[in-house]
Amino acid sequence: MNTRILCLGNELVRDDGVAIRVGRILSALPLPEDVRIEFTPHLGFDLLEAVQGAERLILVDAMHTGRPPGTCITLQGAAIERYAAGAAASHTVGIAELIEVAQRLAPDRNRASIVFVGIEGQAFEEYGIELTPAVRQAIPEAVTQVLRAIGASEEMLAQGASACAQHLDPPLATILLGEPKRP
Repeated sequence: MNTRILCLGNELVRDDGVAIRVGRILSALPLPEDVRIEFTPHLGFDLLEAVQGAERLILVDAMHTGRPPGTCITLQGAAIERYAAGAAASHTVGIAELIEVAQRLAPDRNRASIVFVGIEGQAFEEYGIELTPAVRQAIPEAVTQVLRAIGASEEMLAQGASACAQHLDPPLATILLGEPKRP
C-alpha cells in the first residue's frame, strides 16, 4: 500500500517542531519501500500531489487542544474531521479541506485512508529548537503510533524504540546541528 507520512511543523518554534523530530527517527528505520516520509512546515495545497498519490496518509503534527502537554493521540476517519473542526491550527488549510480538494481533483481515485498522530505541545510562541520536556518524552509514543499505523511488525516496533533512545539521549542541538567541532 502506497503510504505517505507527512511530518508537519517548524522546528525553530519549540514544540511546533516535534513532528519533524518524529520523522527523522522514522527516517532512520528500514521502513517498507512503499512508505515515504515528507517534511513540511505547514498543511497547504502544495501537498495535493502527495495526498492524491497516497493510498494511506499519516499526518504527524503538534497540536494545541488544551490536553496536558505531551499527550499523544491517534485519530482516524471521522474523528479527524471532528478534531480539525475544533482544534487550534497554524496551517493554511485544514486536513478535511485538503482531502476534499484532492478528491474533487481526482474523483476516480479511491480516497486515501487517513491517520492523524498528534502530540500536545505548549511552547508555540517561542523561537528555539528545544522541545519542552513533556513533548520530548512523547516522541517514542508518537513513533510507535506511526509504526502501528503502517502495520509494523514487533521487530520494527523494537527498532523504533531503539532509534528513539539513540536520538533522544544526546542533546537535541547535537541531533540537529551535529557533533561540536573539537579544537
